[in-house]
Amino acid sequence: MLNLANLRTLLSRVLAPPGLHTVALFTPEGELVCYASDPSKTKDHVRVLVGLSTETWQETREQHIGRVDFEQGHLLVLPIDSPKKEEDDDPLMLLALSSEASVPWEVLEIKGGKLVEHLVKPVSQLSRTLAVSPPPVSPRADRGTR
Repeated sequence: MLNLANLRTLLSRVLAPPGLHTVALFTPEGELVCYASDPSKTKDHVRVLVGLSTETWQETREQHIGRVDFEQGHLLVLPIDSPKKEEDDDPLMLLALSSEASVPWEVLEIKGGKLVEHLVKPVSQLSRTLAVSPPPVSPRADRGTR
């Protein structure tokens, strides 16, 4: 199962500041789950990257990888998919790696690929858990009419 403290530690291991400075895990809808970044990067910086990553993914999803060069360097977006996922379904989560332009794309792809390998199983387990969990019952729904 995903543990945020362990997840942040795992994401932090990929960082190589100042070159590779930000790694973020988020939903295809753009909801930030966890991130690790160089201390000089603010959470607002991470949110902007997640927004750009979400847009990049929507435009490049057919290639199963998103790459964009922007004013702050490179941005790589990778899907974290369940092995039994349908082709047209959104991935369970997305992973973004942001670096200075001096970091080769190959380095980002290797590090990102290793992270995806580590995250597939716990993210898939979480997805199955969420899929079978019944919705919470509202206390007001139990009141009935009096």
